[in-house]
Amino acid sequence: MTAPAAAPPSPPEGLVTTARGPGLRARARRGRLGIVAAVLLLGLVAMLVIGARPGDYVPLSTENSTPTGTRALAQILRAHGVEVRQVDRLARSAVRDPAATTVVIAHASLLTGGQLRSLVDYPGDLVLLGESGDALAALGIEATEEPVLLPETVEAGCADPDALAAGTARVDVLGLEPTGGTAELCFTQRSGLAAFARADDGARTVTAIASAELLTNAGLDSAGHAALAIRSIGAHPEAVWYVADGFDPSLLTWVGSGGGEVPTEVEATPDFLPPGTGTALYALALAVLVAAFWRARRFGALVREPLPVEVRASEATRGRARLYRRARATGRSAASLRAAAALRMGRRLGVGRADGRDALLGAVARATGRAETDVDRLLYGPPPADDAALLSLISELDALESEVHRP
Repeated sequence: MTAPAAAPPSPPEGLVTTARGPGLRARARRGRLGIVAAVLLLGLVAMLVIGARPGDYVPLSTENSTPTGTRALAQILRAHGVEVRQVDRLARSAVRDPAATTVVIAHASLLTGGQLRSLVDYPGDLVLLGESGDALAALGIEATEEPVLLPETVEAGCADPDALAAGTARVDVLGLEPTGGTAELCFTQRSGLAAFARADDGARTVTAIASAELLTNAGLDSAGHAALAIRSIGAHPEAVWYVADGFDPSLLTWVGSGGGEVPTEVEATPDFLPPGTGTALYALALAVLVAAFWRARRFGALVREPLPVEVRASEATRGRARLYRRARATGRSAASLRAAAALRMGRRLGVGRADGRDALLGAVARATGRAETDVDRLLYGPPPADDAALLSLISELDALESEVHRP
């Protein structure tokens, strides 16, 4: 025999106990709409903050302050009196004095054939950053670009004054392999790949820095990168900076390239979308996802219901009656009531459905003592005009059926 369970200890005298409140899960289930609204609000605020934050993440862009950008180099050049002007379309360069302007092209491999020809015709100094492709040979640098397998910091190893002033540089990611020609390659590692090349035809200088990572914000303070970048790009009082993207077909423009003055403003492709359109689209997409999640799932515990569901005949009758009343289908209601009454009276009197209308009228008239015209009016008359006429018909059908079924 087991001992009775011990009663819970009573609270100390003077203390009052209260019932335990709902748990965390119950409170979360009760306030689920508030939680969804808060999550949606936080998501919208985050998207607005991210979308409103100004930033340029294009590699080698002078407006990019991330490790892959060149904002630090642009600031140093401006501090040394060089006007650095970045353009988003090559036609916006509008160089006034090619002899006093250095044109910097990042990712020249993305230039079109027409753009490359305009660079060949440009009489001023050019600097190519990163992968340049066919632009190297077209601009007088006989070298091919190869990936660097083992990055290495090396000495200048050439007679170029800018390279000698820098001292050392790191050959990384991409290097130049000479194929002949008169271009001078500097900072050549043991594998034969160089980070820097320069060709001077007496009229202008073309410089290629294949290992462009040394100009970025992350690599500018290493070795002699800052000195090499400043001396290569800051030789003139103005520098026009262009990052090729492959979607710009415009050409390099300068004074004399078109036989006259270069316009100050060059019309670019218009943008028909107002500012903030992207952020609004992101917010709308988030709202659609939340609405889809809300409509696709019912929160709370699932309720088990045995199938099939049984519905009482009285409930089905009331439901159909409500539908008829809402639709004001008095004729349909009357026809249903007449058919049911005729079927019950025919079974009582032994008249089948195949016997016809006259047989039923005659049998009902003999059983009730009424005239056949009166029975015909009740069972096959015109539909009632309104609810009052329907109620009157129901009363008369009930009376007629009670006369047939009387003992």
